[in-house]
Amino acid sequence: MDKTIKVGVIGVGQMGSYHAQIYQKLPQADLVAICEYDDERRAQAEQEFGCKGYKDFKELLADPEIDAVSIVLPDNMHREAVEIAVANNKHILLEKPLAKELEDGKAMYEITRDYDKVFSVGFLLRYDPRFNMIKKALDDGELGDIIHLYCRRNSPIVGPRRYVGASDLSMHVMIHDIDYINWYMGCEPIKVFAKNRSVLLKENGMNDVIYAIVTYENGAIACLEACWVLPESSPTIIDDKLELVGTKGVAYVDSCDHGVRFITDKKTLYPDSRHWYYVNGEVCGDLAEEVMAFINNVTNGTKSIITPKEALDSLRVVDAIERSIAQGKEVDL
Repeated sequence: MDKTIKVGVIGVGQMGSYHAQIYQKLPQADLVAICEYDDERRAQAEQEFGCKGYKDFKELLADPEIDAVSIVLPDNMHREAVEIAVANNKHILLEKPLAKELEDGKAMYEITRDYDKVFSVGFLLRYDPRFNMIKKALDDGELGDIIHLYCRRNSPIVGPRRYVGASDLSMHVMIHDIDYINWYMGCEPIKVFAKNRSVLLKENGMNDVIYAIVTYENGAIACLEACWVLPESSPTIIDDKLELVGTKGVAYVDSCDHGVRFITDKKTLYPDSRHWYYVNGEVCGDLAEEVMAFINNVTNGTKSIITPKEALDSLRVVDAIERSIAQGKEVDL
């Protein structure tokens, strides 16, 4: 495939804008359209990216010129956009999770599992060198078999305030860890026990914190912690840790302090230097790697490293976490 890939970005909030900026710096990609429901934001994006703006994503997806799309919409809008994108034969990069509801996720799995175009779900940590190194160490047998794993992903309260009604903690935050844990285990999750507490976000009907214990077919257990009500003054946007104990070794990831710190009379800050930071005015990091991998898949006619089955499995665990919380007991998948 010698021609450049004509790309559209659906939804230009924070993440969608990053996607659009990354496409603009890739020589194989040509950003030709954006879609944004908000009139003011759409006008700004048209000006910033110098491309056509659509209000309705159905119109963008109907454009035969467009080869590939990033779908960066609220979780509860994913199914319709993916169904229309598949009907229009587009290559698709969908921001995680697959869907808000398991029923929608199952329907999307059915239409994408044998899809002949590229379909990828944006699980960022698959493109993070730290988490990749652990997968390789597991595959090479250096750590032996997994005995247990503990992880946490905590962040300030500014995040959930943006997602009121569209998402919640298990599917928006914890799902990152669920995806890579499923990937590491290489077998099916079979049981989940979860507890939650809702205090600061109670009026929004959202969880402050969730603890979950997931049991796998191989007997290994994973303990997950997620909280998104740290103070706004928190010095880091994500305080995440991982400890994996195997029969031959242990692996740790500690990403809270990213190796660069700023302390001024106004604040202490550990800026993100992994996910979507800027270098020389361009978006870099895991997100850029993810978008580049998508374009490379399209160019080379290869499949994404993240399969529709894996995207569905992570949603199945989220669904089990929510069921366990609701029922107050351990549930089967």
